[in-house]
Amino acid sequence: MYNYAFKIEYKKTKEDKDYSSELIFAKNLKEAKKLAHEKFWKEKWHEFKVDLLKFNAFARYLRTSYKKVFPILDNLRGKNLDEAINIVAFIPQKAARMVEKLLLSVKANIEYLLDRYPGLDINGFFVHELYVTKGPFIKRWDTKFRGMGTRILKPTSHITVRVAYRQLIKKAKKNVKQELARR
Repeated sequence: MYNYAFKIEYKKTKEDKDYSSELIFAKNLKEAKKLAHEKFWKEKWHEFKVDLLKFNAFARYLRTSYKKVFPILDNLRGKNLDEAINIVAFIPQKAARMVEKLLLSVKANIEYLLDRYPGLDINGFFVHELYVTKGPFIKRWDTKFRGMGTRILKPTSHITVRVAYRQLIKKAKKNVKQELARR
């Protein structure tokens, strides 16, 4: 079972222009919203919003087809960030180098911003969302026989990575055995 990090952004008064933020840990979004609501009434906030703590990275206009990137991304979804980087490092395709650069970029961003969130460990991040979409085609012309021209379409793609934080909750085996014995 996992505990996820959620970010609460809140305004203490109506006149506040910027949101303040705070981290809480919960098993799911429903539980996180419940905890945030309790703080809302206890500390008398004006408004708040709760979202999973995520770090994003985007790679745009990559010179490869989305069909070549898609199988690589399927191997990485839900994996730990370091584990995903290691998996991609051993895939021989050109598209894997692009994905590896993007994952390393996300990791560098997390390390840079980790001082804002002192309770987090760099090893707790996992690949939450990872997808690829079509980009525009680069259009070129090639000469053919009898002075004719043929259009060449060179595909591009966009990759998006969202990395979130989770930590493993270890249940004590003794407590579980004692509960079962009581029943």
